[in-house]
Amino acid sequence: MRLILLSALIGVVASASCPTGCSCRNRYVDCSGRRHTTMPDFSSLGVASNYDTLDMRNNNLTTLDNASFVGAPFETVYLSHNNLADRFISAGAFEGLVDSVKILDLGFNNIQKLPTALKELNMVEELDVSHNPMRFSNSFPADIMRAMGDTITAFTFGNNQLVSWPESLNHFVQLQKLHVDQLGSFMQVLTPEAFHGFETTLLYLKIENTNLIAVPIGISKLKNLEELHFDDNPQITDKGVLIQSFPLKFEPPKLRIVSLDGDGLTKFPPVLKYLRALDKLSLDRNLLDFLSDASIEGNVTATELSLVNCGLDRIPGALSDLHYLTHLDLSQNDIKTIEHNDLENLPTLEQLVIQNASLEYISNNAFAALHHLVSLDLRLTNLKQVPNALNLMHPCPAKVDLIGNKVDCMCETLVWLATKTEWCQAQGSPMDITGDCDTIDSTVKNYVTKYIPNCPQYKVDHNIAPYNHG
Repeated sequence: MRLILLSALIGVVASASCPTGCSCRNRYVDCSGRRHTTMPDFSSLGVASNYDTLDMRNNNLTTLDNASFVGAPFETVYLSHNNLADRFISAGAFEGLVDSVKILDLGFNNIQKLPTALKELNMVEELDVSHNPMRFSNSFPADIMRAMGDTITAFTFGNNQLVSWPESLNHFVQLQKLHVDQLGSFMQVLTPEAFHGFETTLLYLKIENTNLIAVPIGISKLKNLEELHFDDNPQITDKGVLIQSFPLKFEPPKLRIVSLDGDGLTKFPPVLKYLRALDKLSLDRNLLDFLSDASIEGNVTATELSLVNCGLDRIPGALSDLHYLTHLDLSQNDIKTIEHNDLENLPTLEQLVIQNASLEYISNNAFAALHHLVSLDLRLTNLKQVPNALNLMHPCPAKVDLIGNKVDCMCETLVWLATKTEWCQAQGSPMDITGDCDTIDSTVKNYVTKYIPNCPQYKVDHNIAPYNHG
């Protein structure tokens, strides 16, 4: 009996072969970027196929007919970046996927109206129709949205031609994740009812690349919202971050992650002090060229803060008011120095990142108060020395990244580092420094372990016999 069963299984495996013009690996059928103008024949996969993902992105598909997915019970289907138009998607186009597909990506096509074929999908959970020329609210027919409403948990839409908000979104009563990528240039305000229908289910909201002039009032009704990304909406400015637009009245508070990147801000929004569950905050790409000491008010609870590319020329003293801060990213700013008192009021800091910056000087006492610092990322700056400030750190940081810096490796500049590295090892907190020497073909780590023990000062410090050229 076992022999018969084994033979049958071998026969099934043997019958499964990759569709023409595709490559197959693991559970993935990759037909992307192959200039397909029609769907491949999936019957070669066999009825017992384990392949669950189809990638048809970046092809020249224009039509989906009733035979397009015969024999293709995929759970995930990527069809973005083709030339599909709704009028050439037949009502039975997704036959074969009706009881299997859970994730469907139709983004970046020529679809002007949701195709009727979507009504037949019984299992679809995630749908992306972004960057299609869908201009009006009726581009999202209520009957189609209603048909998907019991299963859809994630929806992505938006394009620069959309002139009205789709009211039929209210049929997505199970929606947990909504991503809006672009709105028409004349859409500057969303109605308070924009998120009606999923006020209690939505956990994640991302709205980006719009001309909205204010954070939508309707967000304040999202009772369980945990993550808000309101990015690259440059017309917002400081006046558009309204306190009444945030979900502040619900108990317990839920909003943990907020990004307001590229929104034309010049200061920390006052609403932050009212977000009592706030953990991660990003204000990247805003012109925070000078943060006054009074610009952070109240008890802001964020532990992770990102201020990448904000026009800063120094570490803002106002950060000392962030009493819970553990992670700070100041990359791509014009910060040239870290003075001895710049970080002394951030004793809980565990990770400091200043990449791609103008940094060229670090005071010897700059890190003395950072007793919890584990990771120091100083990649691609103008530093020419391993920061001597590491010498006063107790305990030692686990990771110091100096990759991309032109580090001077000489006895005179690095004897202390060898001693410190040995001390850290003895204390059970080894310090890993990554980076390359500019003055010799060696990594910093290799120079410290191989060359420094031969340096005269090292031998004096360790009571080793006089320097020997051999």
